[in-house]
Amino acid sequence: RNQARVHLWFEKKFGADEPYPPLESSADALKRFVATAFCVGVRMEADDSLSVFAPFGLADLFALHLRPNPLRVKGAGGWERTTGSAQARWPEITVEGA
Repeated sequence: RNQARVHLWFEKKFGADEPYPPLESSADALKRFVATAFCVGVRMEADDSLSVFAPFGLADLFALHLRPNPLRVKGAGGWERTTGSAQARWPEITVEGA
C-alpha cells in the first residue's frame, strides 16, 4: 500500500475523531499501526545485517499480547475487527481493551 496517502482517506474510512497526520517515512507509519505488537519493521542492510525498528519494543510481540497503540488516531474504529481476526488465527494471544 502507499502509506504516503493514508492521511487522505483514513478519517472517512475509520471514522476517526481527529485527522490522521501526513506520514514522512515508513518508520512514521509503523509508529501508528493499531497494536504495539504490530509496530515492528525489519530492514536488511548492505552488509546483510538486520536493523529492527520497534518504537514500543518487542515484549508485546514475544508475549503474544495485543494492546492498543497509544499513538493511534483517537476514535478510529477497527480494534475489534483487527483483534478478532488475530485471535482467530492465533487463539493463544491475549488482547487488551481499546
